[in-house]
Amino acid sequence: MLKKIPIHSSSLSLRDYSIYLCSLVVKPRRFDLHAIFPTAFDKKNLYGLPTGRHALWEFLKSADLQKGDEVLVAAYNFYVIVRLLVQRELKPVFVDIDPQTLCMDPEDLKRKISPKSRMVIVTHMFGNPADMPTILDICQSNKLKLFEDCAHAIGTKSYGSHVGSQGDGALFSFGIYKIINCFGGGMLASSLAIQSPADNYLTGLASFKETFIRFVFSLLMRPWLYSLLLYPIINISKPFMPGLYNLFYPMKDDPDYRFNENSRAPFKEFMPHLIFQQMQRLEKNIARRRDIVRQFKAALKDIKEITFLEEDKHGFANCAYFGFYVPDPQGLANNLYQKGIRTHPYEYVNCARLKQFSEFQAHNPQAEYAYQHLLRLPNYPHLKNSELATVVEYIKSYYHAKGKNGS
Repeated sequence: MLKKIPIHSSSLSLRDYSIYLCSLVVKPRRFDLHAIFPTAFDKKNLYGLPTGRHALWEFLKSADLQKGDEVLVAAYNFYVIVRLLVQRELKPVFVDIDPQTLCMDPEDLKRKISPKSRMVIVTHMFGNPADMPTILDICQSNKLKLFEDCAHAIGTKSYGSHVGSQGDGALFSFGIYKIINCFGGGMLASSLAIQSPADNYLTGLASFKETFIRFVFSLLMRPWLYSLLLYPIINISKPFMPGLYNLFYPMKDDPDYRFNENSRAPFKEFMPHLIFQQMQRLEKNIARRRDIVRQFKAALKDIKEITFLEEDKHGFANCAYFGFYVPDPQGLANNLYQKGIRTHPYEYVNCARLKQFSEFQAHNPQAEYAYQHLLRLPNYPHLKNSELATVVEYIKSYYHAKGKNGS
């Protein structure tokens, strides 16, 4: 197969790209974030920030938390979330997940609350809604602050309410792998009065370079450009230019990482315009992603080695990412990669087992299982049905061959 299929491809249109390019020549008019989310976050303060992690950092600075306070967080997660807690001298308490949603398990949350607990961080992993009514009730009963990690979850709803609208604060991300892509940027939605965010972000050429690289990378993720240019660049960069490779596929666990709030480009004036443009077709975007998930599940349901998630268990998932459980995700991923199909095993980790957080280690069997067995497939609006059928064909062939070999 000559054409390669990336794990992710931006759903941006040519008009979207032009919004950024025009901003290099003409300063965009001011666009208030509340105008983009007129009802979902009407009771929240909205702040545009360099990244989603900046949103959590700013919330932690203003949340009246003391050194040693406990913050309960899902063990299956992006390690950077935990790193921010440790840097703020807070104690992460790892909560197991519901294996059907990849989100925090409310029953395990109840078990792990202590007199030192002050806050809960809920991650809507893959854009799947967590059990918000139950978690909200637990937080209110125990007088715990609730923060929602909605990096994957614009358009996701929990029993009719947009995620991020019910707790004390929430982060959103507009990075190149997200369902809304602004070549960077993030947003904090908060009911708390937030201190003035740091404004010593990258400026001048450094700021331009960071955004422009993400602009180019997003463009190259279009399937035909990916096949022609990006795929060979990625293959070359892994052994010879690891820094460039890590831009494509960030590290799952970097023990040396420390958050620096001034190391990124700021939330830029063109970004609200680009968010607004993409929000106009968000429902169509999500509908296509959900249809792709439906087709994958229908085509692969008879393969006994595959176990699917239940994305809509607690509401309406945006299906930003699509994953399933298999016995050997790396084996299947390697086989698909040889055929030009990029998948993503071990994308998120059981943070409770990471060496850098060894003093907070805890037993979370479902989080460990998700880390060991979850594989994510390509899922984006312009993935063609013929390409989807090709992925299905190769997966079926892989398990058919393993069955014949008795392995």
